[in-house]
Amino acid sequence: MNGLNVLLTGACGRIGKTFFQASSERYRFTLTDRIEADFEVAAPHRFLRLDLTDPQAIGSLLEGIDVIVHLAGIPHATASFDELLPNNILATTYLFEAAVAAGCKRVVFASSAQTIEGYPVDRQITPGMPVMPANLYGVSKCYGEALCAFYSAKRGLSCIALRIGAFEFPEHHELTTTRDLSAWLSPRDAVQLLQRSVETPGVQHLIGHGISNNRFKRLDLSETTRVLGYQPQDDAFAEDFGIGISY
Repeated sequence: MNGLNVLLTGACGRIGKTFFQASSERYRFTLTDRIEADFEVAAPHRFLRLDLTDPQAIGSLLEGIDVIVHLAGIPHATASFDELLPNNILATTYLFEAAVAAGCKRVVFASSAQTIEGYPVDRQITPGMPVMPANLYGVSKCYGEALCAFYSAKRGLSCIALRIGAFEFPEHHELTTTRDLSAWLSPRDAVQLLQRSVETPGVQHLIGHGISNNRFKRLDLSETTRVLGYQPQDDAFAEDFGIGISY
């Protein structure tokens, strides 16, 4: 282990479970989710079932935590405002405020490619382009990105927001169009991206792009690669990888 104590929220989700299982010998994890874990959590790690919409439940959770990887939230593009407000807006705000109070070093926030989904599908998203969400879920993630900017600039907290694309397992997926494939994030590339986000020193603020090394890329990876040293391995369009289509 490298000595880092990591709080992983949304630990029972697909990305959370994948990241934990691949990194369990790398960090000391505190795992949280609103549901019970369906996988083994053994010492030195611990799992706590709790609801982040309760600010009173968060404070003691962060004692001794170095980095927060915040994956929890409602992930659906069709989610209503009533669902998003407590889970994606209030809970995220409570967590950032508690992180500052507890002296955490960094928050890695799971944003989404939905923050830019309002752009035409044939336009690549490059660093610095304005957000353009196509639904309220994307709006909620834009709010999270704004929180990262605020807490980085005014509260001294290192913040990395990752615009996660279409996370899918290659052996079981629903990616059918070129647009979907261009946004694919493979499990092993997701693990590498999160590990680089946790460990890379000297990053005060970044909006990173979370997709694999797809031949056609919805999100430009140049800045993410430069700042984090992220080197994705997988390509949804590769003939020998089994997920995509070939040309």
